[in-house]
Amino acid sequence: MKKKFLIPLLLISTAVYGADDASQDLFALTLEDLMIIKVSGATLTEQSLKTVPSSVTVFNHEQIAHLGMTNLYELMNLVPGFQSFRSSYSPQLSSFSARGRTIGGLGAEVLLIIDGQRIDEPRTSGSVIIGGSIPLMNIERVEFIRGPGSAVYGSNAMLGVINIVTRREVNEVALEAGSFNHHQAHVMHSSQVKNVHIDSFVQYQKDDGDDYNVPDSFTSSRIDTSDPMESANINLNISWPNHHINIQHYQTQASDFYMFGLVANDINETESRFSSMAYKHNFNWSSIASWIQFSVHQSRYYASGKLAAEGSFSGFSTPDSNDALFSQVDFDDYQEQHIQWHNDWKLSQQSSAQFGIDARHLMAPEVVAKNNFDLADIANSNFPIRYYGELLATTPLQKKSQRDILGAYGQYQHAMTPETQLTLGARFDHFSSIGERISPRLGLVHQLNPQQTIKLLYGEAFRAPAENELNLLNNTVILGDPDLKSEVVKSWEAIYLFQEQHIHASASYFENHFEDAIQRTLVSGNVFQFSNIDQDPVKGLEIEVNYEFNDHWLMSSSYTYFTDKPSSSFREAEQLASLTLNYQHAYWNANIAGHYIGKHQMSTGGSDENLINLDAYWKVYGKLIYQFQRHLKGYVQVKNLLDETVLSPPYNADQTEGIPNRGRSVLIGISWEF
Repeated sequence: MKKKFLIPLLLISTAVYGADDASQDLFALTLEDLMIIKVSGATLTEQSLKTVPSSVTVFNHEQIAHLGMTNLYELMNLVPGFQSFRSSYSPQLSSFSARGRTIGGLGAEVLLIIDGQRIDEPRTSGSVIIGGSIPLMNIERVEFIRGPGSAVYGSNAMLGVINIVTRREVNEVALEAGSFNHHQAHVMHSSQVKNVHIDSFVQYQKDDGDDYNVPDSFTSSRIDTSDPMESANINLNISWPNHHINIQHYQTQASDFYMFGLVANDINETESRFSSMAYKHNFNWSSIASWIQFSVHQSRYYASGKLAAEGSFSGFSTPDSNDALFSQVDFDDYQEQHIQWHNDWKLSQQSSAQFGIDARHLMAPEVVAKNNFDLADIANSNFPIRYYGELLATTPLQKKSQRDILGAYGQYQHAMTPETQLTLGARFDHFSSIGERISPRLGLVHQLNPQQTIKLLYGEAFRAPAENELNLLNNTVILGDPDLKSEVVKSWEAIYLFQEQHIHASASYFENHFEDAIQRTLVSGNVFQFSNIDQDPVKGLEIEVNYEFNDHWLMSSSYTYFTDKPSSSFREAEQLASLTLNYQHAYWNANIAGHYIGKHQMSTGGSDENLINLDAYWKVYGKLIYQFQRHLKGYVQVKNLLDETVLSPPYNADQTEGIPNRGRSVLIGISWEF
């Protein structure tokens, strides 16, 4: 019955949403209109895709609503150069990378911004674990900005920036249910009291997870496991003349599946939480438009797991015990405070300047692990290993630390001729106890004619080492290095754009050259350490094509090929592609979208030198929508439509096969705007 249901759905899904004049639909805009959507994240000024001095892919709400996708990590696979795949570090985590380079964990080289706030944490120097799980239904516009962004944002905007603007002035209720006992609900509400405007978004989802049969981490047999998950998200915006408050909260929890690369049912458990609040004040002085923003955020990551099998320390512990090794670690109360003053000065009709200063204060608490055997004894080979008989907070895993970051930036934009625009910029950053860095940028955009544009770009960016890369202690897998320096990328890029009423195409060639790259290096046995190393460059070609066949059909596609990438990027595929087809008719809308990940590799046998291949795959999503009334619609959504067996590379070298992704799931939902 399952296959009989999905076959007609697949046939229908090569179709997009209905062109009823009363409904707000993607095709109420022409492709040409969509291509002039303003981009703000690349320069902190609004520019069109044609004139912005960056490689940018933009999705607006109308486009996103037609896709059979739910979370940010799914959407980013439609973007040239981006690839996302499941991690063995935590069941919540989907690793992602931009332009063929990552350190194997969180996407620390890509800065995530939501409603003007940095969604990062001191512990990892990158996006929080929940970053990839950001729900798409609350996104008004998301900009995937590829290439160095440190000239504007400082650290972490090394290989890209994901800038998200959430929806406003929407009243909506939606319910969804489906495979794996999935349930999801969200509410959006907009109201105004006198001159105060309030927009709120609340979402909750839960499922029982898929079923998997994987190698047992502690025996030579296999084991059944699953990946139940639960999450809640809140976004609140309060605005009145020249003032704005934004509050965000994201929380997820999961159990079983892989944790720290190991499977232990009924023991593995994880919870992630990120909360932030920002206040922004707009004002003008002379001919300069300015704003000041103050924000604070706090994050937590809790994990419980089994690290060694029963009997592993029999004969080597005191008192002697045959127990397995269990551990709980709570990276709680990581905090960041951030204040920024930004200015936009209109010098003339042809030129403008943007400049500002900002300061950040990071606070990372001491982290002490609870364990039944002493992890410090194990990590330092102190025998006999102390056995406590219960979980006690005995082993420091990370030092307490604080860091102050001061930044100053400036940018000059000048229309040299009506067809040629120059962008010059630079930023200075000082990190206490780490050092200083200047990040320049240069962009030249020239319109050859109304249809064709070329862009020549150069930029430098950096990423300061994270607190866990600097200050890890007593870790049996990876060690910190307090002497780490910031890693730097120097990037060149040439872009060609072609745009007419029914077609938009772009092709770009880029080269990223690295200095003092931060990577995990093998110290001894199975123990790694973060180190600064020389790293080969990443070079590649990215292509995007959007074509509107007629009033009913729209196609979007992308292709990426990395001509060169470092050996440490074996987890990233050399070839990426995506294809989306939309068809609309009357009250019906159907969509099919797929992304391709080429052959890639994983490490095994305890060493990154031992590599095995993982197969290439297409992952396909489908969505069929019917508009019952102007404000009421229902839909059927299918993920992994072809039920492909998708295996992702683990973050460590202990597995013998790839990490499984979820199989096919069918979701049914209804949405009402009021």
